[in-house]
Amino acid sequence: MSPLVSRYVLTDQTYVARLVEKNLEENLVISKKSSQKRRGKPAAATANPTKLCFKPLDWELDEVTPSLTGSPDVTSFDTVIACDCIYNDALIEPLVQTCADACGLRNRGEDVGAESEETATPSMCIVAQQLRDPEIFEGWIKEFNKHFRVWRVPEDMLSQELRANTGFVVHIGVLRDASAP
Repeated sequence: MSPLVSRYVLTDQTYVARLVEKNLEENLVISKKSSQKRRGKPAAATANPTKLCFKPLDWELDEVTPSLTGSPDVTSFDTVIACDCIYNDALIEPLVQTCADACGLRNRGEDVGAESEETATPSMCIVAQQLRDPEIFEGWIKEFNKHFRVWRVPEDMLSQELRANTGFVVHIGVLRDASAP
């Protein structure tokens, strides 16, 4: 997806920031070396201009604001991705609310001027998760459905590694309209 994405913002609690940033730096070096070997070009010529940054975000304590995008020119997200975050029933409501708040940035009307292309298309929330405990999954899907219109990604559209028989499922959600029942 890298050629199609101009910016990634990774989030987690503050205490993991140093580890995430170290991992990003190490992967950037590996990526540059791989590109150089494949194409025979200097790393600078093949470096991907994609922006990748880390922002601390605690679902229970932090407020989701446009500053989370990591850009003064961008006030919302196209897609929010949560990967294997649902393993504790106490985190279900804060996670879903954080996803709803992040997708809701698109609807706040903070963009300058008339409706831009950025605000014309709703944000999407993709949740990939390992199925561990049926009660936790059921609690999550009920809470997620309160805020989002939800679709499960069909197995034939997933990689072999993510199909249900491997214990993983992927759902896509689009924030419900405030006026919708």
